[in-house]
Amino acid sequence: MAINIPDNLNQKEFVINETQISKFALIFFLVVFLFLYLPFTLFWGWRYCFYGLKELLKDLIFWIIPIIILHEGLHGLIWALLNPSGFKSIKFGFNRDLLSPFTHCNIPINKYVYLIGGMSPLFFMGIIPAIISFINGNSYWYILSLFCIWTAAGDIISCYYILKVPDNYKIQDHPHKLGFILVEK
Repeated sequence: MAINIPDNLNQKEFVINETQISKFALIFFLVVFLFLYLPFTLFWGWRYCFYGLKELLKDLIFWIIPIIILHEGLHGLIWALLNPSGFKSIKFGFNRDLLSPFTHCNIPINKYVYLIGGMSPLFFMGIIPAIISFINGNSYWYILSLFCIWTAAGDIISCYYILKVPDNYKIQDHPHKLGFILVEK
């Protein structure tokens, strides 16, 4: 992670390297597959899981846009509900350089508010549906929830770094880069 300290000494810019996120996403995919997909297949059976995977792959093109909207919408909703400026401080868009949709909160917010909003898609679209699908044995929804867990790789790495931030800083999304700006309270 590159650290740049602007002229204003009460702010620090943290920019996450795109290569770092790509490597993490690949490793994270392998971990999700090994520790979440394999136990499901051992418990429910390979043939059943293969059928669910085959069906999901046929439908995945139809899921991409709704997943993106819900994923980014959850970030924005949580950040808007938990900060005093509400939805006025939330911006949705698409970064052409990174080829990635984004949700941006343009005011500094509490570290824990950022973490809750940052991790909300992982929990609501990934972990909770995965648990329910594992219990009821629905391989289609289980694999879809694993896909949603994987799409949260960038959120996970950002939140990992934010956990290391001292509590005397607020977090503001970086307006142009993958990262954030720390603003002293």
